[in-house]
Formats: sequence, structure tokens, C-alpha cells
Amino acid sequence: MTARDGIAVLSDRIVLGYLSRDLTFMTRVLRAHVRWANTNGGDENSALGSDAAVLSVIGLNPGISQNDLASAVVLKKSAVTKLVSDMEVEGFVIRQKPETDRRYNALRLTAAGHAKWQLLQREMHARQEALLAPLDGRERDKLFELLGRLVIHYSDQLSADGQPQTDQPT
Repeated sequence: MTARDGIAVLSDRIVLGYLSRDLTFMTRVLRAHVRWANTNGGDENSALGSDAAVLSVIGLNPGISQNDLASAVVLKKSAVTKLVSDMEVEGFVIRQKPETDRRYNALRLTAAGHAKWQLLQREMHARQEALLAPLDGRERDKLFELLGRLVIHYSDQLSADGQPQTDQPT
């Protein structure tokens, strides 16, 4: 995208105008490009998707509950339950009932899960470098600072079950 006379232009031929400043439009287009890059140019079998995010969050937060995991990756609890169950069958994740609170499952990576997570981190790093190639280090830091602020803002508006909070009269 370039700027021509103050109007955003894509590939020097498509005028985007106000759409170049519309978050919904820009994130939709960017998401399509990221999705394509994350599937090695269309190879769906190599996609880094929800399972990579779930494995990473468990690896970074040993003992996390499924509810907190669902909140962190912004997926429905049922979707997280299926992903965790599949990962458990594959030998990547174990569920344990903590002695302090037997009402929930604490999730942890197995040795195989940790190895898989290490491999995913290397893949994710390589893809991240490719995706962010147009940006220098300071620009990358600023991008993630701003994205982080938006994520925190919208995460704070979600209820414990991951749904938007509504103002209820008291």
C-alpha cells in the first residue's frame, strides 16, 4: 500500500480511501494475508492455528485452567475442550486435579508436548520474521504495543465466560 495524494492505494492501482483507516477492513485483509502465510501459501496441513496457540499458552502457563485458557485464546469453552482432549490423546497435554481445588483441571504439557511446543516456537518465529519483514525493530515494538493495548481493552470487557459484558440494571 502506498499513499498517493493522501489517498491510500493498494498495488498502485486500487484506491482504498477511507478503508485504509478502517480497523475492521484492514484487519480482515491483513488476517487473510497472515492466514495464507501461516499455511505455507495454501498448504492447510501446515497451518499454525488454534492448536499452536493453545499449546503455547499451556506451555507458558503450566497449571492453567481450561476456562482461563479459553479466555486467553478467545475460543469457546467447547472448542478448547475438544482441542485439549485431542492433545491429550496425542500425548501432548495432561489434565490434573490440583489438591487445593479439585473442581477444575490444571493443564500441563507432557515431555512430548514440550518438544512439540519448542518446534512450534521455531516455526512461529520464522513465520513471524517473514510476516514482519517490512517493519524494523522499533516499528515491530510499536505495532505490538498498540495491538496489546487493544487486546487488553477488549479483554477487560469480557465476562468470565468469554462473552461481552452487558450493563445490567441493579
